[in-house]
Order: sequence, then structure tokens, then C-alpha cells
Amino acid sequence: MTRIAVSSNSLVDYSQDRWRLIKVDNPTDPELVLEAKTGAPLRFSGYFAVSRDLPESGEILKADLGQVLLGWSSESASWQLGLTLSPEISLARSSRWFELLRFTNADRAIFEATAAQLGKALARVLDIPFVSSEESIEEAPEPEPIPLVDLPLELGMWRLQPASYKAGDEGELELTRHKSWLRGKLRQIAWYALWTAVYLWVSIATLTSDLGLPIAGTLIPNPSWLPYLGIVVAILLALGILRQIWIILREPDSIVINRWEKTISARRGGQRLWRVNAGGVQSVYASEVVKKRGRRHTVFHGEINLHLLDGSFMPVLVDADKTVDALLPGIDPMTDKKRADGVNSLEPAKVASSLQAAAVHIALSLGDLPVRYDRRLR
Repeated sequence: MTRIAVSSNSLVDYSQDRWRLIKVDNPTDPELVLEAKTGAPLRFSGYFAVSRDLPESGEILKADLGQVLLGWSSESASWQLGLTLSPEISLARSSRWFELLRFTNADRAIFEATAAQLGKALARVLDIPFVSSEESIEEAPEPEPIPLVDLPLELGMWRLQPASYKAGDEGELELTRHKSWLRGKLRQIAWYALWTAVYLWVSIATLTSDLGLPIAGTLIPNPSWLPYLGIVVAILLALGILRQIWIILREPDSIVINRWEKTISARRGGQRLWRVNAGGVQSVYASEVVKKRGRRHTVFHGEINLHLLDGSFMPVLVDADKTVDALLPGIDPMTDKKRADGVNSLEPAKVASSLQAAAVHIALSLGDLPVRYDRRLR
């Protein structure tokens, strides 16, 4: 994935099969303005449609796209990147061309190369021609890829690894929950069941026994209530057992990220619980609650969520256990403590923990989605 800032409040990220224009007026709530995907219509927001006099449907089919056009405007002293449209759409708006981006900077050569790089990337995704008004423009070299943290990654009760767990596997990624989670739930159910039986036995034995109840030393006004309180406690414990069984049946034991289909799905055994298409996702969020003081890096709570296009969040992973020395090898704890709090972009080079590395792996597998890091201090 390549990400380029085109102005103080907008950026473009693109890969082999996706090109997106994102508005970042509010860093904590980026807005997807326009998206091009291989084999799909060009889609854009309602505001973009109104500002460019484009169809209100928010999409244009590939058959109605002509070419990606880059040209220098002497009037605005800027490079302008845009698209040409079919005659049918052009007649309705009195113009065959509409602007996507405008590059204004004193160093014309640098922005010329950047504009060409973005234009050629868009043309490749849409599979249409790229045309420049000056043949001297050369494509800027692609940046060297940043190496990712190696898999597998341990994330509390979860483990992220290639689905087939073979070195170099480029197919699916899989989050699998450790068996210890299920064993812990079963131990809790057994403990609740034991005390349910004890309370029921004592309460029923008390009600059927001829022995009198104590008349002093209790915290309740009427000692005759004791057997019934025991039955109430037994019922509450039984409800706790049912709740744990419900959690076991409904919580996924694996989450599969398919890089070919660009989907993420949760499974319980052979049953699929939910599935999300990457086309409906804005970004991947990694959230951590970190200890503010002390040299050791302690994380009290960690989450990975999907930020959907409708603004809602879909939880993927929750690590509620306290983790001491949570940083990856080679990361200086004191340097990491100087990172800005709140929500910020997370690049692969800035990854400092297994949770952050997992979020980057998931985002790349879903089609080079942006990654946001939400850091809270405690």
C-alpha cells in the first residue's frame, strides 16, 4: 500500500486493485470521499457528487469513464488530475471532464511526479488510459516496502498466523482462540454447578428437617427466610451457568481474513457467525490502554476493531488481560511513552506491540486499509 498526502486535509492511498481519496479534516474521523476498485464502479460521497455535478447515485460505471487526465493549469498554477466521462453523462453536466485533485506547490517538479504517480495508479485500477498534457512527466519510483513483524503473533487468548501455518503462505490469515479460554469457561461452569448443588441441598434439607432455625446471629430480620435465600442464590448461579454456556456457543473460536476475497469472517466450529466485506470498511483500529508511569510497558486492555463506512465499529478481538512488557523486542519503552495520545495513523514502521502488528497485518490482507492507533493512558 502507498499513501500520499495531497494537501493538509486529504490523502490518497492505493494498491494494485484499489485507489481511495480520503478527507482528514478530523483526524479521529476520516471521511472516504472517492473509491475506485478493480472490476467495480467508481464510487464517491454525496458531497463530492454535488460539488462536481456528478450523478446523485454516487457511482459511475466503468463504461462511462474515458481516461485519467493530468494537466498543468497556468491559471491556477497547479497540476490538476481528473477523469473524462462518456457523452451521455457529459451532456447532462455540460462538461466531459471533472477534477479529482489539485496540486499547488512551489516545487513544480516534485508535485508533477507525484501527480503522475497517482494518475497512473488510478488508471491501472480502473483499467483505462492515462493521458498527460506533457510527455516529460515520469512516474515516481515506488517506495521500498517496510518489512512487517513476522507471524505468528501472540495476542493474549488469541494467536494470529497464516491459516495453513506454512512459511510464506499468502492466502488466508487466521486468528485462533487458545484452548485455555474454553477450559477456563468449563471450570467456571463446574464451580457454579458445585455451589448450585450445595445451596440447593442445604436449602431443601433445611426446609424438610425438623431442626429449628437459628433465632440470633443472622443479618436478616426473619431467619425462616434463609432456606429461600439459598434457593435464590442457587437460581442465580444456574443463570450464571446458562450465561457461560451461551458465551461458549456464540463467541467465535477463529476469525479468518481472506486476502483474495477481501473479507473477514468469524467462525465457531464449522458455523459462520458473521462476515464483513472490506468494501464496507474505512479503516482498522488498534486500541490500547497503557500505563502512564514506570519504565516497563504495561497494557491493561487491548482491542482491534473495524471502522465501518456507516461510522460504527465492529469488534474483531478483545484482550482484557493485563500484559506487562508488551512491547516487541528492540522497542525502547521510554521512546514509546513519548508517542502522542489519542487517535493517530499507524504506519508499519511505527508498530511497537503485537496488537499493533496484528492490526497492520489484517489491514494489509483486507486490501491495504488505513490503520488507526487509539492510545489511552491510565
